[in-house]
Amino acid sequence: MRVRLLFLAWLCCLPLLAPPVQAAEVNRVVAVVGDEVITSLDLDKVLRQIQQQVEASAAARPNDPAPSEAQMRRMAMDRLIEDKIFEQEVKKAKLGVSQPEIDMFIDRIKRANQMSEEEFLAQLSRRGVTPEEYKEDLKREILKHKLVERFVKNRVVISDKEVEDFYNQRTGAAPEAGQVRLKAVFLKLADGADKAQEDQVRAQAQTLRDQVARGADIGEVAKRHSQGPGADQGGDLGLVSPNDLLPSMRHALGQLKPGQISPVFQVPGAFAFMQLVDDKAAKVVASGLTAQQKEQIREQLEQEGLDKRFREWLRELRAKVYVRIIEQ
Repeated sequence: MRVRLLFLAWLCCLPLLAPPVQAAEVNRVVAVVGDEVITSLDLDKVLRQIQQQVEASAAARPNDPAPSEAQMRRMAMDRLIEDKIFEQEVKKAKLGVSQPEIDMFIDRIKRANQMSEEEFLAQLSRRGVTPEEYKEDLKREILKHKLVERFVKNRVVISDKEVEDFYNQRTGAAPEAGQVRLKAVFLKLADGADKAQEDQVRAQAQTLRDQVARGADIGEVAKRHSQGPGADQGGDLGLVSPNDLLPSMRHALGQLKPGQISPVFQVPGAFAFMQLVDDKAAKVVASGLTAQQKEQIREQLEQEGLDKRFREWLRELRAKVYVRIIEQ
């Protein structure tokens, strides 16, 4: 089963090398989970990670309401409690992850994203994550997958009807108010690219854009050249809200009518251009599902179902475990 490999913020702090009196004052116990404790340093570390995620989300979606400090602190506490329960279940099941397993998954991630080792490390650096922290995150994801396989997977079964209903809803439903459908081509910039390199990539994007403007199919151009979202789907970004787009994409969108191609514009780490697809082009005529489409949809629905059931399973476990929150 395909495992989604995300940059999760579920990490345990190492004890600080400080004098005993100072450690007692700074690193106090804030919760007890079973026979293990959560410290204030654990809580503060996860809280900072959540704050960074909220700040990044606010930059991308400035109109969305942001959680309060108290809400983020509760989120951090809940995450740490779930971490402890997760770790206890891993120990009970006697599960482990070898270094070759971790290396294999990292290689798979780099190949899937067409990233060199240098690009991969640069991406981690931009996210504020060290290679060691990322490996710990990845180890947790692999352990999660193993727990899911053992305790959860047999509880999630996707029927043919669910697959067909999903397909019909996606292909037959009208877009929500305010949404648009876009196709886009992205050309990545090398990390630390200078102006000459930027000009070269911009020129390449302009050449491809001109080909599309002269009649080339943007979907075929995207499959051959795009290095960004939706490349395998012919550059199709699906239905999106303008508020969810980067500022430069929103600006380009504001100048387009259905079917038109935008000028080349810059986004962080890339140059791009896009097409606003009209309503008729956005709708797919339902002509029956192929075996490959069924498998792709079933995999997507199964992953969503497994994620949901895993969270429910953790909540069920939490109800059975002694949890005492001393300070939040």
